[in-house]
Amino acid sequence: MGDHEVRYFVIPMIVVFILGIAAISGLVSPVTGFLIVGLIAILTGTVCGWLVIGIKWCVSFFHNWKEHRTVKKVITVPKR
Repeated sequence: MGDHEVRYFVIPMIVVFILGIAAISGLVSPVTGFLIVGLIAILTGTVCGWLVIGIKWCVSFFHNWKEHRTVKKVITVPKR
């Protein structure tokens, strides 16, 4: 995983963390609320990051498969 792909993990994590901190109510102790928000942010960042990387992998796999299939068709054309 390259440095540019880390953003798919970090950006959703930061957004969820900031929104979660803003939404903490006074019903739960501050430490518990902070830990819950942190855990949810980490899980969200992890799921979003792997989802994006999985989609990129699938797109590149089908693109390579399509190119390979096209090259096979060109090579198998009978010569005169």
